[in-house]
Amino acid sequence: MKMKSRLLQLLGVMALCIVATVACKKKETAVMAPPADVPVAQVPAAGARVERITVSKAVNADDSPGEAMTTFGKGDTVYVSMWTAGAPVGTEVMARWSGPDGQQITEDKVMTDKAGDGYTSFHAANVNGWAPGTYRVEIFVNGASAGSTTFTVS
Repeated sequence: MKMKSRLLQLLGVMALCIVATVACKKKETAVMAPPADVPVAQVPAAGARVERITVSKAVNADDSPGEAMTTFGKGDTVYVSMWTAGAPVGTEVMARWSGPDGQQITEDKVMTDKAGDGYTSFHAANVNGWAPGTYRVEIFVNGASAGSTTFTVS
């Protein structure tokens, strides 16, 4: 009888150990990558942001905008300048230019080579002349939309 009691105790302790092990086991959740055809939004670098997007006919030596303009002639070069704040080295700033029909004309990219704040600028000219209409320039920081502006060609 004493032997059965000890055997039952031993079996009970073993069962408890098994239950405790299973209950305490870390649950792993599967992390699946999104399908290849689903775009993944990119997040701007921590703190990096764009402010004061301005369209002008010229920029200063520090890339700050000259006199702000909203209307341009068909042969004008169009500049877009913005204050880039809190950008670490390697932050990508991109300008995507779209025509009056909404179709993308071009895009330009720059990578910051020093951390901090400063102006960033882009420009575009059409050798055949701009068609009349309202154009849009959208600014992205590390792939995420950071703002936009428009200008008109008359």
